[in-house]
Amino acid sequence: MVMKFKEIQTERCMVKKMNKSAFIKELAKATGISEENSMIVNQILEDNFFISKKSKDKIISEIVLHLDVNLDTATNIYNTATKIAKDSIKFKLKHPFKEYKAE
Repeated sequence: MVMKFKEIQTERCMVKKMNKSAFIKELAKATGISEENSMIVNQILEDNFFISKKSKDKIISEIVLHLDVNLDTATNIYNTATKIAKDSIKFKLKHPFKEYKAE
């Protein structure tokens, strides 16, 4: 079942917008996971309201399930992904016409 999810998610994520592409690349760079796994994490985050603290445990358990990583690694991936997304949102609010570049 896990392999089927990866195949479906990979096919759905192949047609991605530029902002998703930048997020996926930054997540892969920051966490050390592959871009394919970053696409899966991105899809998990899009399927859930990741900014809410209530869905944090559900998202982390899905990351553990689909990426086959331990709980600490999944928590690190979740924290890194939310930090990248929040920083990007804050930047866009302050500078609506500039492109976000992660540091």
